[in-house]
Amino acid sequence: MDTVRVEVPVRATEDPEKVREAVMNVFPDLEIEGYGDFLKGEGNTESLSELREALERRRIRLTARGILIKNMRGKLTRIYINKQAALIGRVNVLEEPITPLGDIMVEIESDDIMGIIDWLAPDVSGEMEGSMDEK
Repeated sequence: MDTVRVEVPVRATEDPEKVREAVMNVFPDLEIEGYGDFLKGEGNTESLSELREALERRRIRLTARGILIKNMRGKLTRIYINKQAALIGRVNVLEEPITPLGDIMVEIESDDIMGIIDWLAPDVSGEMEGSMDEK
């Protein structure tokens, strides 16, 4: 079974509804619930559809693919999305959480994890993605 888990910290200085909005901008089909200082959601690979489209629009599929492969551990991989960028509808992918307010952690678990990575962030190296043509 394929599972997508999303977790994001909510800092004391943040409006929890704005954090929820940031997550929903990237994962509109997830049900997000509050757990103390975190918002969490769980779904299946269909939950990744908006992220997949955003990676293509932003021409960052190769970057995302590299991160997903590097962070792969058995049947699981993980990628982070900048929370502030997500709030304005942009997807910036990160290898690890680096921003002071915390980032959106996306964990994907599947018996066919490479198949999920290939679907989410295909190898488009022949298309010059992420090069100087990025806008």
